[in-house]
Amino acid sequence: MSTFDYFQKFIPKESAVTKNELFVWIYTRVSSKDQFEQNSSVENQLTANRTYAAKFNYRVTEEFGGTYESAKSDFTRKEFSRLISKVKASRKKPYAILVYKMSRFSRSGGNAIGLVNRLVEESGVHLIEVCSGISTTTERGKVVIYESLFHAYKENLERKEILIPSMVAYIQKGYRLGVTPFGYDHYGPRVRNEMFFRRQQKIVINKDGELLRQAWQWKASGLYSDVQIIQKLAVRGLRVRPQKLSRIWRTPFYCGININRMLDEPVKGNWEPLITKHTFIKVQQLLEKNHSGYQHKKENVDRPLSRLLKCNNCDNYLVGYMVQKKGLHYYRCLRCKGVSLNASTTLRSRRRGAHDMFLDLLGKYCIPNYIVSIIELQLIKLFNHYHNIEPGGNHLLESQLKALEEKKKTLQIRFGLGEVNREIFDITLQYLAGQIQAAQRECKTALHNVSGLEKLLDSSQQKLKRFSGLWESCNLDNKKRIQRLLFPEGVFYELNNHEYIIRKVNDLVTEH
Repeated sequence: MSTFDYFQKFIPKESAVTKNELFVWIYTRVSSKDQFEQNSSVENQLTANRTYAAKFNYRVTEEFGGTYESAKSDFTRKEFSRLISKVKASRKKPYAILVYKMSRFSRSGGNAIGLVNRLVEESGVHLIEVCSGISTTTERGKVVIYESLFHAYKENLERKEILIPSMVAYIQKGYRLGVTPFGYDHYGPRVRNEMFFRRQQKIVINKDGELLRQAWQWKASGLYSDVQIIQKLAVRGLRVRPQKLSRIWRTPFYCGININRMLDEPVKGNWEPLITKHTFIKVQQLLEKNHSGYQHKKENVDRPLSRLLKCNNCDNYLVGYMVQKKGLHYYRCLRCKGVSLNASTTLRSRRRGAHDMFLDLLGKYCIPNYIVSIIELQLIKLFNHYHNIEPGGNHLLESQLKALEEKKKTLQIRFGLGEVNREIFDITLQYLAGQIQAAQRECKTALHNVSGLEKLLDSSQQKLKRFSGLWESCNLDNKKRIQRLLFPEGVFYELNNHEYIIRKVNDLVTEH
């Protein structure tokens, strides 16, 4: 034996691993939903991968993908991210990941090459292209795989260079790409529902859209919070979640403006706008004052002057609270010591209450006679406007109310026949009763219940002559509206003289 033969046993050798001990994972993908639904590409990829694994005695233990995910970015794909995360987290990693073709794995070019390199070098997980049999198990195979990934990236880039200009031209002509917002029906060549198939795109307002048109007007008026609008829509048969309504307010599509990240500037859309641009801008201005679109309230009907009264010393709002033992309500400044006043005048109170003081304040103001005729004209315009935007509004409410009554009657019949047990009957009856009550209340308060324009003008003028009486007769929401309208900067309380100080009043009113 030569001296060199003796050292042969010290050469490191790879452990012998049989094919039966190797397990692999499978990844499949198509780019779009149309491909996923209209051809069998995913199934074909899966079958080819399984056949390859069986041929070479690999054991498939995990399958990923099986859906449509765009390859323009790797980690925006849920299934792809799940695959890579599981490779990193697994203590016992797969021998390889089977992919039918490298373009199915990724089209991100350099990013994909770096990822595959880390899988092989750091995790010991290979990539095998089933259609060609090429893998990263050899250095030459790695080079071919990397070239395939770069070719997929180049192919994707060339496709974009052809498609994107045509897509931009399509949008600039006023057509819509992607899903149409709520309230519209989308007709065109690429739609899911065959009923909406047309050779050319056409976007039309549907029944939900007509109700949304009313919702936009309510919002633009500044008189309704999102919560109130949702309630008004619900009694008319349209249920909208708060988050969805918030998105609707911020979507220019509804005023006929086409916005797309491919464009440098907005363009006019080829669909009928639900609202005017003026209405959309007005709503945006309201949202800027209240970013969430909601009026978050912790208010009490016994303290209507909350968020109106301010301390004349520090300009902060007076906070309302209740003394439980006395059962009395108060307003006080949290910054200035001793600045507080009782909400109502009582027999034991030393000073006049905040609410009586406010009524006295309202009594000082009225609408000047020279403005009355202008207000009459505006009221006529408003009356006609709301009649035009809510055609058949009362009819819709009455139909909804009738449908609810029919459901209630059907429920009672089913209960009588023993088809519904007592517990379900009671719960459903209570729910329907609430819906019916809300619809009845909305019918009573709907503008169309006004018997005529003349009656509206007479009642409005009488109320404008006496603000104190109007404020006293209103519910909490309307009291708040009157307060904001008359005193936009608030009412300041001066402790020393126990009086209200007005820094700004609405230009439409004057002192007696």
